[in-house]
Amino acid sequence: MMQTLDSSKSCTAQFADQHIHGLAGVDFATSTTSDIRAALALLAARRTTQVTASIPTVQQQQVPAILARLGPLFHEGLLSGIHFEGPFLAPAYAGAHSRQALLAPGELAGQNFLATVLKHQELAPMITMMTVAPELVGFEALVQQLVAYGIAPALGHTNAAYEQMRDGIDLVFQLTGRPVIITHLYNAMRGFHHREPGPLLAVIEAAQRGMVSIELIADGHHVHAGVISWWLTTYPTAVRLVSDASAATLPSGCKPLTQSTPMLGLTSLGYPSSGSPMLADGYTRASGASDLATIHDDLVAHGLDHAAVCAAMRSH
Repeated sequence: MMQTLDSSKSCTAQFADQHIHGLAGVDFATSTTSDIRAALALLAARRTTQVTASIPTVQQQQVPAILARLGPLFHEGLLSGIHFEGPFLAPAYAGAHSRQALLAPGELAGQNFLATVLKHQELAPMITMMTVAPELVGFEALVQQLVAYGIAPALGHTNAAYEQMRDGIDLVFQLTGRPVIITHLYNAMRGFHHREPGPLLAVIEAAQRGMVSIELIADGHHVHAGVISWWLTTYPTAVRLVSDASAATLPSGCKPLTQSTPMLGLTSLGYPSSGSPMLADGYTRASGASDLATIHDDLVAHGLDHAAVCAAMRSH
């Protein structure tokens, strides 16, 4: 039975956001520890009590400072982990990430970046996930190293052909024995064509076999509600709803927690007058428009099953 908006507002479920860059003026990659603490408190007040801090593509020299700022929050239990979304992404599908900072895992600069990450992971294992494009040269060696250090390879920001995505999913699943995370399915990803199906067909086939956990940004701008409803109906246990929110995401009734320009790592953003935050080019979406509390209420108001929505917002 479909739920009403009133019943969604009375929901007391707590949410886990496993892909979020910040909120209300605070960027997890560049803001101070105290400002990030304030953003986490705001999220907790809005029932997102488990947060994985997503870091967009940054320069290698920024990594130690980022981990130093986030470390105390992870050790206090305020963060569930850290997600590096890059730099091993397909340039054609970089989305809001700095193309100048993208790296290939098979090149020396990429290997140096990875060495820095793994060095800090060995000292303080906080990094739980890294998004990578499976078609990049050096992908196999990269994911083997990530798994060895307890970092789950997520697949996304990809121009992969069908066979490359299928083989990438198979490899990561064999290495981890767990469903492979697909970073915000459909977004920053090569689309489907009947002669060149690209990554989407491989993901759907893997979902049939229980081999993937797919992220969907369900803010009303990134993915159509009908598509979200199809996934929740067809493969409900495969879905993890995420906000992909950034410092430029401002929940209704909330004020910015800082007076500084909202950032997404290396990129300056602005608070949108409507819709989701955009880059300066005016057509590239920079992040999600809503936090999970708003997404929950909007999806249930749209007629999606309340229990299914809540289940997709729990930790997987």
